[in-house]
Amino acid sequence: MTVSCQAHNFDAIPEGIPEDSERIFLQNNRITLLQRGHFSPAMVTLWIYSNNITFIDPRTFEGFVHLEELDLGDNRQLRTLAPETFQGLVKLHALYLYKCGLSALPAGIFGGLHSLQYLYLQDNHIEYLQDDIFVDLVNLSHLFLHGNKLWSLGQDTFRGLVNLDRLLLHENQLQWVHHRAFHDLRRLTTLFLFNNSLTELQGDCLAPLGALEFLRLNGNAWDCGCRARSLWEWLRRFRGSSSAVPCASPELRHGQDLKLLRAEDFRNCTGPASPHQIKSHTLTTTDRAARKEHHPPHGPARDKGHPRGHLPGSRQGYKKPGKNCTSHRNRNQVSKVGAGKQAHELQDYAPDYQHKFGFDIMPTARPKRKGKCARRTPIRAPSGVQQASSGSSLGASFLAWILGLAITLR
Repeated sequence: MTVSCQAHNFDAIPEGIPEDSERIFLQNNRITLLQRGHFSPAMVTLWIYSNNITFIDPRTFEGFVHLEELDLGDNRQLRTLAPETFQGLVKLHALYLYKCGLSALPAGIFGGLHSLQYLYLQDNHIEYLQDDIFVDLVNLSHLFLHGNKLWSLGQDTFRGLVNLDRLLLHENQLQWVHHRAFHDLRRLTTLFLFNNSLTELQGDCLAPLGALEFLRLNGNAWDCGCRARSLWEWLRRFRGSSSAVPCASPELRHGQDLKLLRAEDFRNCTGPASPHQIKSHTLTTTDRAARKEHHPPHGPARDKGHPRGHLPGSRQGYKKPGKNCTSHRNRNQVSKVGAGKQAHELQDYAPDYQHKFGFDIMPTARPKRKGKCARRTPIRAPSGVQQASSGSSLGASFLAWILGLAITLR
């Protein structure tokens, strides 16, 4: 059963939702709280985006083993989530948390979500991602983190994301990227880092990305001196689509594209330019102290390899890549995930990206029955139109009969 109660100005979950409801649409209301007992564990899809939710009881979704799609986006006063909020959602494949006012993600919040494929965290206020925050998301393919306030990426920020296809990090405040930040992302095809505060990125940082097809690095203040040599060398070998990499310094190269520099431009550079990629922006002592007060520091550079006790192919929940049985369809219809919520994100993307990818997500099952909240307005043609159509048909038949009679008499 489908219950469709969107845009009814509800300030609380309406009563009387049938227990066998599988698809519940409550978007564009004024709902403020989600508590245990509001929904039945039979639920498969819940859209409750664009409300006024300020609090979610950590047990709201306890026992919801059938839930596949959960859209909590555009609840701008939510701000915090308990670590156990999504615990036990073993079938969840799409989770929307965009525009929720989140400034941090608690450790373990995505624990056990082995079926998750799409995670939308864009347009929040997130400044820092804890190590291993995504480590259980072994089947995640889309991770949207753009439009936040991230300033650093550690060695284990993205550890475990062995099936990630798209990583969007543009329009953050990134200054620091560990040289092994992307070491598990060997299936990544799309990486957006444009409009950040990067000045340096080592080629070693991008070396693990053997499947990369689309790279965007524009909108950063790149230092095109000797420190840029390894990135320049990597870009020369890259066969995918990449943006311009405009130089901000040194002065003699200001405005030039790093990709178009020649080998002789680096002839006075000796030895590795920056072997450890410890930082890509110079911070003052005061800046560093401020960062440590608000965020736990990333640990010293170390090679952990695969997660403790597991190889990527043997970890719980891991699915070997095989035939793609997912149906990707337009999201503008009711039965699609998050209808129309991502179309605006394509505006600033290069044409080649638009043609290859869309931000559509798997559709849900076709609704079988609708609940009481659904307003059904039958669409009929005006009676005058029907009469005119009927009259025209009779007139045509009479004229054909007259012509046939005339031919017979002749």
